[in-house]
Amino acid sequence: MAALNAESCYLLERSLKTLHLRVERQTQNAGVLAEFLQAHPLVRAVHYPGLSTHPGHDIARAQMKGFGAMLSFELQPEAGDPVAFMRRLELVRPALSLGGLETKICSPAATSHVKMDCAARAAVGISDSLLRLSVGAEHVDDLSADLARALAA
Repeated sequence: MAALNAESCYLLERSLKTLHLRVERQTQNAGVLAEFLQAHPLVRAVHYPGLSTHPGHDIARAQMKGFGAMLSFELQPEAGDPVAFMRRLELVRPALSLGGLETKICSPAATSHVKMDCAARAAVGISDSLLRLSVGAEHVDDLSADLARALAA
């Protein structure tokens, strides 16, 4: 039988009290950032079910109250190397593990799918320019500014 210690129980209970607020904020931020990225000329595609242009938008709208805090986007070739783009970010931090209160970004081609060759990745829809963004609860204007600055550099 497993049991949590008193400190872990306290931290869990404390965190659960604000979970709905954090998820709501992260979901709102993700929607704003998805629209921002979709309108940016250096972004080729944005994959987020909250966008009306997403192929699964109608199903997601019918099944979900919100569209979540995870999105992905693909850079145009003119944006340069995706890993260099991630290094130019200041607020958004590159990470191997996504999720949490802070916004994190990763390149599947350089992390989770690195052992697949380019052709195999392309066959499952993972381009070298694809980036996954786990949106946190920071102020959305700060996140947008960070992404815009890194795209402009």
